Amino acid sequence: MVAIRLATFNVYGLPFRLAPLARRAPHFCERFDGSDIDVVTFQEVWSLRALAVLRAHLPSFPFVGWRRGVAGRPAGGLVTFSRRPVRAVSYTAFRGVRPTAGGALFRVTRAVTSRLKGVLIVELDGLVVATTHLSANHDGDWSADNRHHGYQRAQLSMLLAVLRDVPSAGPKVLTGDFNVAADGPLYPMIAGAWRDPFAGTASATFHAELLPPGAVGRRIDYLLVSGDEARFPVTGTDLLFTEPLTLPDGQRLYLSDHVALTATVGLPEAAGA
Repeated sequence: MVAIRLATFNVYGLPFRLAPLARRAPHFCERFDGSDIDVVTFQEVWSLRALAVLRAHLPSFPFVGWRRGVAGRPAGGLVTFSRRPVRAVSYTAFRGVRPTAGGALFRVTRAVTSRLKGVLIVELDGLVVATTHLSANHDGDWSADNRHHGYQRAQLSMLLAVLRDVPSAGPKVLTGDFNVAADGPLYPMIAGAWRDPFAGTASATFHAELLPPGAVGRRIDYLLVSGDEARFPVTGTDLLFTEPLTLPDGQRLYLSDHVALTATVGLPEAAGA
């Protein structure tokens, strides 16, 4: 049995609430680059400049999987960095997903937004790694009566259908910012199809300090595994960047509005070769 360690991290940050990515990236990239992590999936890498910043600070991750989207930028804002060779890369947009609730403006804007969201699938030796970023629910209401519920459900259904059709002799790992609360009614769709190594943990993955007053932080980021648990066990998990970084001058720097998740997955010797 060999092991592969993976991480997922949404890096964009709330506009005007966090420092620019160019200032934050050297700190979190140094942590990834100096670790034993094999694969890092990033969400909200919205420009070629942002991608260049990450590349510059992750020299030990020579293999990068992404697809060109609007204006040549990373499709869906999704990028995967790997220390292992990348065999194939594909991207599927959530094109055609439309809300069935809410006002006319909400329905139109969400339909457009859905075209910019999707799932990036990267095939490595022995496993498939996917990352996604579903549309956000800015209402802060995770109930089935909320206008985002049916819309997010449709995106989840499309995501899971796409991944079911991806052949793999090894496990599939699904990561990303789902914008779906672990204590909400859509979570069973995730947990029913995939193993959630963080199930039962109450840790929020979005910093509550950066939410509006009175809002509660929830677990909305996931690192999920499919495949037989005996053959592909999850042997360790961790959360990174749960606290702001204290700089030498005493200033506190949030590296993102999200925390990073890591998990170690066991692979048979032949699959991990």
